[in-house]
Amino acid sequence: MVGSGSSGGDLRTPQFDGANYDFWAVKMETILIAHDLWDVVEVGVQPQPVIEKKEDCGGEGSEAEHIPVEAPTISREDKIKNAKALSLIQGALTDELFPRIEMKRLQKELGMS
Repeated sequence: MVGSGSSGGDLRTPQFDGANYDFWAVKMETILIAHDLWDVVEVGVQPQPVIEKKEDCGGEGSEAEHIPVEAPTISREDKIKNAKALSLIQGALTDELFPRIEMKRLQKELGMS
């Protein structure tokens, strides 16, 4: 069964054709929760700082100090979860609707809307 999990439930994504968005959104939220991906949609992926231990030269008994040393990065696990969530959402759009939504996303990234 396509989209089935080990729980035996049917997790196929409902196709969104531009009508009944509220109905579709509730179904998609449930599917994303079932796949443990809703947090990616709700919160997004958050960069994590790279931490390096730096020894304190201040004297006896000093403890290692943690300081960020590089620009924050997004973990591999979060990148995969984000890609899975996007895949489910994009797969739930009709071929006619997907290009319109993709164009809006690109315009938003470019600051055009």
